[in-house]
Amino acid sequence: MSFLLFLFVRYQKEYTKDYVTKIDIKNIPSRLLIANDIPENITITLKGFKDNIYELPTEFSAYIDLTNASIGSNIYNVNLAGDIDYSKMNITVNPSEIPIILDELSYKTVPIKVPTVGIAAYGLTVDKIIINPSNTIISGPKTLISSIDEIKTFNVDITDKYMDYSSISRIHLPRNIKSDVSRVNVNIIFDKDLDRVEFNDLAINIDNLNGKFKINDHNPLIINKIVLEANKIMLANLSPDDIKLYIDLQEMTNVGMYSNVSVEANIPVHTRLIEIEPSFFDIEIIERDVTDTNNINYTNNNIATNEENINNETITNENSVTNE
Repeated sequence: MSFLLFLFVRYQKEYTKDYVTKIDIKNIPSRLLIANDIPENITITLKGFKDNIYELPTEFSAYIDLTNASIGSNIYNVNLAGDIDYSKMNITVNPSEIPIILDELSYKTVPIKVPTVGIAAYGLTVDKIIINPSNTIISGPKTLISSIDEIKTFNVDITDKYMDYSSISRIHLPRNIKSDVSRVNVNIIFDKDLDRVEFNDLAINIDNLNGKFKINDHNPLIINKIVLEANKIMLANLSPDDIKLYIDLQEMTNVGMYSNVSVEANIPVHTRLIEIEPSFFDIEIIERDVTDTNNINYTNNNIATNEENINNETITNENSVTNE
């Protein structure tokens, strides 16, 4: 009975712990390297009793020794490192053996390609991609190197892009392959399928003219011709209302004749101004007549009075609703 009680107590005090540790690969022969994927970690399971828990290791380390290894595939034992006598411990190593393929180190020069994802604005297609540098020297197992004809970067997103696009992209390398290039400069040139459109007889707006002046408009300010260049799909939806033409007179603070005053054009994004005719005007600024000034003041006063009447009427209506 006492013996059974002893076994029961010992069972209750049984101790199990898992350790996860990295595998260190040692003594790889010169000019050889590992050609297959091997696990980075192994699990070491240690069993014992809680009454001697403080005598157990707090960590483990493991390694595979390739001192006498040769080219090809072989199974290699996982060894536990350190000066500990593991024979007195109940230890399980998982996995305890690992297949490793050794291959000859090889080099190769291959081109670099840039894959793109997404759809550019207006359905534009990529005309060409300029990559700098355009080649790289890769190194790795001979069997892998011989099967690689190019190296790609990570995807470049061209969604909604229209203007030619530049970026820096990182090289995306297969496992066990190294490259002497890690990043490349990428310039993406779009085939914009360009066309041109011409609009005629467009009026010009006058901006920032002092209120006491006016323009002697004996010659109308009209643009005879304006030519824009853009993608064909965009041009199909373009109208004269999308173009804003103006002359800024903020700097003209005195009456007189001003020669070669330039016309400013606000055009839609992704369009290019090819021609505008005329692009300059001679502007004569004269003083506004007293009658014109009074008319302006009268108009402004009427606007203010009307706004005040509307506000008063609104207040009256609100009061009427409240009284009801």
